[in-house]
Amino acid sequence: MTFMRLTKTQWEKFSKNLLIFTAPALAVFFYQLSQGAEPKVAVGVAVFALYALLFDYFKKVGERK
Repeated sequence: MTFMRLTKTQWEKFSKNLLIFTAPALAVFFYQLSQGAEPKVAVGVAVFALYALLFDYFKKVGERK
C-alpha cells in the first residue's frame, strides 16, 4: 500500500527508534526468562515493545502529510 510507505528519512528515524527503545525492552524480557519467570508473565514486556514500535511507525506515517 503506497499510503503506508515511509520516506528514507522516516525509515532511518524509525530504525534508530527501533534500536533505542526495543532493545532494552527485549533485554528485560530475556532477563526475566533467565531468572525463572514464566513466559506468559514475561511476554508483557515484549508486547509493550511491539506496541511502542507500532505506535512509532503509525506516527511516522501520519507525519507524511
